[in-house]
Amino acid sequence: MNKKKYISFSGGVESTTMCVLYGGGAKAIFCDTGWEHKALYNHLDKTEKKLRDIHPNFEVIRIRSKVNVNRKTVDNIPDYIRESKYYPSPMGRYCTRLFKIKPIDDFLFNVGECELTIGLNANEGNRTGNHGNIKSINYTYPLLKNGITRDSCKEILSKLDIIPIYPPYMSRGGCVGCFFKSKNEFKAMAVLNEKEFDSVMELEEEMQDTRGKFYRIKQDMPRLRELKQEAKSTLFKPEEMYLTDEIFTPCGVFCHR
Repeated sequence: MNKKKYISFSGGVESTTMCVLYGGGAKAIFCDTGWEHKALYNHLDKTEKKLRDIHPNFEVIRIRSKVNVNRKTVDNIPDYIRESKYYPSPMGRYCTRLFKIKPIDDFLFNVGECELTIGLNANEGNRTGNHGNIKSINYTYPLLKNGITRDSCKEILSKLDIIPIYPPYMSRGGCVGCFFKSKNEFKAMAVLNEKEFDSVMELEEEMQDTRGKFYRIKQDMPRLRELKQEAKSTLFKPEEMYLTDEIFTPCGVFCHR
């Protein structure tokens, strides 16, 4: 009996390319943290529709985590933050572990013997990813194995018109309030996507307690409300100020790849 095959799909260049190359014999898995940018959801829908023209049986399985916190069950990162009063940080990266890695591991564990393809390209030979290590899962890296670079991935996707082109506030980390985002990325979001920026700003203000000192989600930035005023006072267009070089996200193999 052949093992079931799955593609770890996060909406980035590498995972989208794997869906193109290997989607005929595998299903894609997208783990939704409940805090993804709208641009990512749009790309997900576009990719699934386009890939069905190439692989008629192609499917993206969407899964959500269910996490217990303070006797409540939540299925998204913002609600977890509100209930726990604990914003993820470089020292406490529970977001990736609880809302990306664990739900994928739980899903595949229930499947049994299977294969999961991970989107590391040929430029990343020194990485293995931050996935779990379930014995019943065979983790493979077909882009790396076959020498397919990031540039090659982008060339493939460009021909099919499904290359992920995201706004400048999505250079690091796929989540709306990712702590890996730089100050410029938050400023770009304040101008280009005010609704999503406001959701993070309001969450930051909800996080306050009785100690008196304002809690900021990034200690090297001002309060998001102040940052928003700063961003909107500029004389330059956001695309002129905030265009950034392409960056490999530090979030890991399940985020924004």
